[in-house]
Amino acid sequence: MSRPPLVPWPLRVALDGRAPLAGPLALVPDDARGVPASTAAWFAAELAHAARDAVAPPGPGSTLVDVALDPDAVAHLPAADGVEPGPEPVDERYVLVVEPDAVRLRAASRTGVLRGLATLVQLAAEQPGTLPLGHIEDGPRFRWRGLSLDVVRHPFTAAEVRAVVDLLARYKLSVLHLHLTDSQAWRLPVPGRPRLGAGVAFTDDELTGLVEYAAERGVVVLPEADLPGHAAAALAAHPELGPVPPHPMLGHLGADHDAVPGFVRDVVAALADLSPGPFVHVGGDEPFGMPEADYAEVVRGQLAAVHAAGRRAVVWQEAVRGGTLTPADVLQYWIGPENRPDADALKAQAPAELHPLVDQAVAMFARAPGDVPAAVRAGVPVLVSTSDVLYLDRPYAEPADDDAGEARRARVGMPGYPAKTLRATFDWAPDTLPELDGATLAGVEAAVWCETVASFDDLAFLLLPRLAGVAERAWTTPTTPWDDHRARVVPHRALWRRTGWGAAYWPADSKTDEGALA
Repeated sequence: MSRPPLVPWPLRVALDGRAPLAGPLALVPDDARGVPASTAAWFAAELAHAARDAVAPPGPGSTLVDVALDPDAVAHLPAADGVEPGPEPVDERYVLVVEPDAVRLRAASRTGVLRGLATLVQLAAEQPGTLPLGHIEDGPRFRWRGLSLDVVRHPFTAAEVRAVVDLLARYKLSVLHLHLTDSQAWRLPVPGRPRLGAGVAFTDDELTGLVEYAAERGVVVLPEADLPGHAAAALAAHPELGPVPPHPMLGHLGADHDAVPGFVRDVVAALADLSPGPFVHVGGDEPFGMPEADYAEVVRGQLAAVHAAGRRAVVWQEAVRGGTLTPADVLQYWIGPENRPDADALKAQAPAELHPLVDQAVAMFARAPGDVPAAVRAGVPVLVSTSDVLYLDRPYAEPADDDAGEARRARVGMPGYPAKTLRATFDWAPDTLPELDGATLAGVEAAVWCETVASFDDLAFLLLPRLAGVAERAWTTPTTPWDDHRARVVPHRALWRRTGWGAAYWPADSKTDEGALA
């Protein structure tokens, strides 16, 4: 039989033939067996979306999925690599068996149950009312499989961010990294800092609810406050923190300003209160206009505040230059080899008084190839977010398949990044990037920046179908080829339409049969 449209592709698949279901698939909530009520409700909702039919409550006519927590059943499968992003180690391995009269799921944890159910939903969606027979043995390549979402440049609602969480769970991604502060606005509530509130988009209750909603779906929320650069919004609220910037992109905390250490501690405390896991993200990228010595001093203070709060730090790669990262922290590598700014082109767009700052920024990027080797020497694991293939705000190179898509393609996506085809952004592997030679990989995390995003549909256009490819690269061993992945992801387009992601990009040369999921 042809390969079922499973994304990401599982570790081992042995399926042959199909059998009709005696009745709708259903789970009976049972905490002891790894099926809390929230998991059963999520499974029913996902089935309803995927199979296009209302799912009845468990009853005499249902096909019950026999779920049990059984670490021994998955012990023969390879353990995941990388860094655990959540509050405790999670084993996501599972075994799914489909027989003519039974469906059994065995997993080592409740999160493993969620991953197995996500696969079962995709199997059920291919030909509603039937399931392929056989078994699947599966587990992730990396523990940390994430998406960094910029909620600063576009003020997404809490409901929209929850929709992103649902998408991550559907494709077995494990981290939602929320970029909450930047020069344009400040979205993180900080107790005792009411002047920051002008830009806050989420209430405390909304953020807390989002964290709980994500946890129920096997997704860890990682909050970020991006400092000491990208601080114009913070400076507008608290001018005592640093100099008035000549340009919004140049705002940074002042190393010689007495108010900075207290502010950093307050921000780190707010991040720690929000974060369900051991990590908080304190930024550290693009300290434009900031002397190197000042940057290093403030970054050291940020890391000290994180460690004093009993947390581990995630930072963008430039922060390794501060010299105080520990092996318990994580360096987020983002400046890919292709990301080398052109000084002459930038100066042509900037007033003459900013040209020295352009030179400084170019020099900062020129140091980027030394950041990962510095992390290797310090024993710091590296989270792969290379802009070359994992920045999903990159323009698409191929024409879209309809006029609306073409209009959006002309408008959405950072013009500073050369456009790439879907194949080009999929044809890579985390452990073969030469610039990561010798690094201990924490995992894989895509990023989507929203300078060009004006609506949720714009976000859908940037994320899909590329996020499905990211999920496969982070989950699947061995590396899958593009043509195989493309054939499996095509049928998912219909599901995206039904779940609010209908504005997803699709290339014009993909006008093919979308399969049974259509």
